Amino acid sequence: MSSQEITVRSQELGERLRGFRAGAKLTISDAGKRIDLSTSQLSRIETGRRRPNIETVTALLAVYGVTGARRKTAMALAREACEDGWWHRDRPDFPERQHTLISLESRADRIVNYEGMLIPGLLQTGEYTRALMADSKLVPESEVEQRMVTRLRRHAVLRRRDAPTFTAVIDELALRRVIGGVDVQRRQLQHLLEMAQWPNIRVRVVPNAGAHAGANGSFSLLRQPDGPTVVFLENLTCSLFVEDRSEITTYEKAFRSLLTQALAETQSGEVIASLATAMDAEADSTWSPPI
Repeated sequence: MSSQEITVRSQELGERLRGFRAGAKLTISDAGKRIDLSTSQLSRIETGRRRPNIETVTALLAVYGVTGARRKTAMALAREACEDGWWHRDRPDFPERQHTLISLESRADRIVNYEGMLIPGLLQTGEYTRALMADSKLVPESEVEQRMVTRLRRHAVLRRRDAPTFTAVIDELALRRVIGGVDVQRRQLQHLLEMAQWPNIRVRVVPNAGAHAGANGSFSLLRQPDGPTVVFLENLTCSLFVEDRSEITTYEKAFRSLLTQALAETQSGEVIASLATAMDAEADSTWSPPI
């Protein structure tokens, strides 16, 4: 299987099989011998570069002692590993839906993200995220802490020594939307300025001046050095991973267009700093952003 044939599903299957093997405390050589696979063959399965047949996956799961829901999920991935695109509609659990995104972000060498309503997830402070979940009334209180843990797992990718480059294009309206009160929003903007100083992070602001290529919603593009480029889309109940080359080209074109309309990094920083300063000066919940 060439890198062009690697799919999100085959990578997800490989990662799960690797985790199962680690849980069974088997080396890749020992596991391969159990089912008559070479170390290189099993290694390629675990990296998504080789699509195993159903019999091989069944045998590996038996060796690793995997049963129940985990086995069912792995078998479904094995049956669908060659398919492009993945609609996570059958995963109501938020951390489970985020698992694939976290895996993709960990393998990416470049991530670009457009956000029109909110601060990008990878750049959110904990209190901003918590306020967003609480104020939206869509996240049960019992799930907030679990989602916070999931978000922290996502943030870790930007702090690695080999972290991907991350370009965030943010609509100015997202900066002016006060989440959690003025103090929370001000600290979020200050955090955004701090993150923009990191060598692998670029923050660009699209000024509030008419329509643009992001008018139809937020999206992320994740480029993998050893796998397909993937577009990630998300709504309230499901996630979508787009792998079709023609669709990805459309999103790449949209992002290039957004970059032409966005302010330069220095100007973007000035806009963010100006809003943060204005909030700091007012420091009460009756504050409203300047027109």
